[in-house]
Amino acid sequence: MTLLRPAALACLPAVLVALGCATTPPARHFDFFAAQAGGDPWQQKVVDWQERERRDRIEDIQVDPESPTIQAAKATGMLHAKLGAFEAEERRVLAARIVAFSQIEARRHYRHDASRAAEDDHWPTARELLVQNGDDCDGMDLTAYQMMREFGFSQDDVYRAIVRRDRDGRNHMVTLWFEDPRDPWVLDATGAMSRGMARLSKLPGWTPRRIFNDHRQFGVVETSGGPLARQ
Repeated sequence: MTLLRPAALACLPAVLVALGCATTPPARHFDFFAAQAGGDPWQQKVVDWQERERRDRIEDIQVDPESPTIQAAKATGMLHAKLGAFEAEERRVLAARIVAFSQIEARRHYRHDASRAAEDDHWPTARELLVQNGDDCDGMDLTAYQMMREFGFSQDDVYRAIVRRDRDGRNHMVTLWFEDPRDPWVLDATGAMSRGMARLSKLPGWTPRRIFNDHRQFGVVETSGGPLARQ
């Protein structure tokens, strides 16, 4: 057996590296939330940025991405116009996916309510819906409403709504997303009013009667300025 000489042993790590046999260095660990250390050049810069960021909220420069102003701005390549348009498009894609999911699950979990009297119809909470594994429209609507809230849509923009079918006076429950304050998107979990996501103005024959969430409720009145207005 040939023994490696000391000089050869000294070169062995370099040979192993070249052959891809180098050992993995030990993992490094960090405490990312340690107390701030003084004396570095970043602390005050961070504080300055935080104060300016809180003061100059990005919402202050966003406008309706479908407005003529934004359409003209997009043509000139303005960054805030691009950000607004991208955010609006992605939020609509997500809302449409929520509707599609809700309608698929409604076909599996819809349960007819034996009671015909409105005062006897029990509206489940989201927890009750999951425990009983289904309900009629006033329960299944929660799949759309709850997911919109879970994905970060503001409670000021998302409401549950009682709508009346004009031809027979029957009531239905849907979720409204007020991207446009006067013409919201309808998210109908059961598909009785709309098979996909649509603007309320595109769904004739239905009249909103009341909107609400877990904090507030509003009556709905028809106005000359548009199909829907908040009281």
